[in-house]
Amino acid sequence: MTAPSPFELIENTSFADYNVSATKLTGGMINFVWRLENAQDHTVVLKYASEAMSEYPHAPMSIERLEFEARGLCLLNGPRPLAASLLQIPHMRLLAELGINMPQTSGVHVPRLLHYDNSKSFVILEDLGDLQPYNEWNSPTQPARSLDDLLFVGRHVGQWIARLHGFGLDNMYVLKQYFVNTPAQEFLGSVFYDVLRERVTEHPLLAHDKNELVSAIDNFDELVQQADAASKTMLFGDLWSGSILFDPSKRIVNIVDLEFADIGLIFADVAHFAAHLLPTHFLCNPSYNPASDACPETTIAFLRAYRQTLKAEYPEAYRRLISPQSVKLSAMFFGMEIARDVLTGY
Repeated sequence: MTAPSPFELIENTSFADYNVSATKLTGGMINFVWRLENAQDHTVVLKYASEAMSEYPHAPMSIERLEFEARGLCLLNGPRPLAASLLQIPHMRLLAELGINMPQTSGVHVPRLLHYDNSKSFVILEDLGDLQPYNEWNSPTQPARSLDDLLFVGRHVGQWIARLHGFGLDNMYVLKQYFVNTPAQEFLGSVFYDVLRERVTEHPLLAHDKNELVSAIDNFDELVQQADAASKTMLFGDLWSGSILFDPSKRIVNIVDLEFADIGLIFADVAHFAAHLLPTHFLCNPSYNPASDACPETTIAFLRAYRQTLKAEYPEAYRRLISPQSVKLSAMFFGMEIARDVLTGY
């Protein structure tokens, strides 16, 4: 699938002078992303959403995803002033004003939204530089990372996502008007449930158990649909290792890609991120045996920071998190996340 020229997209915007060079960035599978530069060597990032995934053009995907990302960034940019082009959009201004009240997490940064064009489906973002996502920065092909850095990332992501969940629950009356992300739910449901069912059915070692396993997947889907609406909050939506860009020199955890920002069950972000931390640890430590060895410190740091922050700052959200229903669904979701990625070879 071909994308329009980034220079054509920025015509008639305040970023029209960022036309000296355009470097296509890698890493994302969903959108087309470029780094644009102007004559003063300043750079920004342009993200364009087509009607299909950039890396899988046969897979259709709603361009509405960029609207949700823009809304999420307005909310999460916190006290930073909203760009002039966004001030003209009432609901973006409302979300930015609401986000001023969200507690900030020192050491965590979300890129600033500089421009949004709904008619052409692109956003312009602050350029974070050439940082590797967590799953590349902490991988067997890279020099060993210090445990202090790994624990720093886990703790700070845990604190940040706890505050998002707690704040979301406290402000659900406003946020539910803007973050029921139906396209993301349909897309993730297809990828999660359909792919997992397919892999379970095809895998030769699971042949004897496939009917029982497929039934368990279907039952989980039904349990989620029946879950108490009071346990829903604001979710990041796709909190995985690829969304975390750590800058070790500045000791900053950058969190990117909010296309799947949504209203959902409070455990989903936690189980999703933990399900990526554990295999990442295993790949870097081949002797690790998840069946008998203790949970890695990196995963514990994330879970403990999340729990302690939520309990101390948002006790009502914490109460809902530890309800028997949430604990059961979280454990099942975590297991299914691991199973899907293992069975797909991801």
